[in-house]
Amino acid sequence: METVKGYVEHIVFRNEDNGYTVFNLNNDDGDLTCVGNFNYLSEGELVEVNGEYVVHSVYGTQLRVLNYEIKAPEDLLSIERYLGSGAIKGVGASLAGRIVKNSGKTPSESSKKNQKDLRRCVGSANVWQERSLYR
Repeated sequence: METVKGYVEHIVFRNEDNGYTVFNLNNDDGDLTCVGNFNYLSEGELVEVNGEYVVHSVYGTQLRVLNYEIKAPEDLLSIERYLGSGAIKGVGASLAGRIVKNSGKTPSESSKKNQKDLRRCVGSANVWQERSLYR
């Protein structure tokens, strides 16, 4: 059994009825196609998957995932990827970059100043969003 940790780069296919999902996992060794049943999975998440390599006659080598665990973001890059993935309505890549830029050097560094900066980033995005509705 192989264990691989990486980011969900792109969900290629998802069957909403049974959870069968095909996605690209970006890890240190490059991109890897993973297949399996997932209750919930979104682009930008950091996951650790366990499974077996199989060779599909049309799509080539894939990792058939037998179990998985969604991990908490470990660094600012993973937080930015997650926020920018669209997992939170109204937060895109640009706002995610500003949030991370104003959040500190590590995810655990949170202070009242950082919270005020975060509110300012989100507030300016909300104002822009409201203005763009009237254009």
